[in-house]
Amino acid sequence: MKKSLALAVSLATLGMVANAATVYDKDGTTLAIGGRVQAVAFNGHYNYAGEHDDSLVNSARLSMSGKTKVLDYLSAIAFTEWDMADGHSAKIGDKIASREQYVGADFGKFGKVIGGKTFDVNRAVHTATDIYEDIDIQNDFGLNGDRRNGIIRYDINNSGFFGSVHAQIASDDIKVFGKKLDVESGYGAAAGYTFDNVCFGPLSVKAGYSYLKGQDDDVKGRDEFDFADAKHTVASVAWGLPTTGLYLAGSAYRYDSEFNKLSATALKEQVLKGYELVVGYSFDSGVALIAGYNHMQATINKYNGKEEDYTFKRVPLQVRYAFNSNFKVWTEAEFDAGSDDKRTSINPINGKDKLNRGTQLSAGARYTF
Repeated sequence: MKKSLALAVSLATLGMVANAATVYDKDGTTLAIGGRVQAVAFNGHYNYAGEHDDSLVNSARLSMSGKTKVLDYLSAIAFTEWDMADGHSAKIGDKIASREQYVGADFGKFGKVIGGKTFDVNRAVHTATDIYEDIDIQNDFGLNGDRRNGIIRYDINNSGFFGSVHAQIASDDIKVFGKKLDVESGYGAAAGYTFDNVCFGPLSVKAGYSYLKGQDDDVKGRDEFDFADAKHTVASVAWGLPTTGLYLAGSAYRYDSEFNKLSATALKEQVLKGYELVVGYSFDSGVALIAGYNHMQATINKYNGKEEDYTFKRVPLQVRYAFNSNFKVWTEAEFDAGSDDKRTSINPINGKDKLNRGTQLSAGARYTF
């Protein structure tokens, strides 16, 4: 029970469990509706508006989930969530778009199977250190947060053991480590164990691996990438809970992407490897202080023999106050710690094409319903 509670609290903090309201509950069928509305102020280093102008970005999400009991040990489940139109420029996103959608079967203590647009197995490993709002490796490069179409995944959390396996079905124009590529197939597996009450809290250890194969279709007219395959390895350790008392966490990862030859100057291989460290403390008053360190080494090889090497080093900080499970406010800062100050061939996210982006500052408020 303690392990299950710890997992539920951690995932809710990371935004992976909606704070939804049940609007229907009858004859073994439940329907819940949830969502969130937030507004976040960013300084000019986020480059959301104009030429490095400060900006205030509002956004909203809406979700629905359903569950129907079929047998004593089996329930049918479904979940869908949309990013709503927000009135901003296309750079930020002014359209209704599906964020996550899946249908599946829940076998209780024996796990669940889902299929649709969702995370692969490694996301559950990365969540140990991806606990910020707008800063960390995921937000800076879009690496760890890929929700992909065509995922079939089995998860189990029982008596401290965590296990997950997935298969990837062919899909066009889906995100792979921050780039939109065409995928033919893939697979992955992750596992871990959580020890209860080790000094000040639960101690969780996880590791995962995933593989993706690119489509070998005719690439005529495609002038940038002919995706061959990609590999992703990650391991993490988390001690405590990010919502209660002391929290310590670390993760290490490696991403390898390979591409077929389109021209002499075409991208051949991209390797991203690094680690993240987090230390935080959450007070009973609802105030939490979090600090960390992000380090990534990028190596990019082209078919003409040219090689580019970049180093990303940042120090993220967050102060947040959670009034309750519905409303919280926060402020974040990310300071450079010696990143390369030059334009890169790494896929730019939100117009960020340099690793040294100066000091990024933000402050926001969110209501979850």
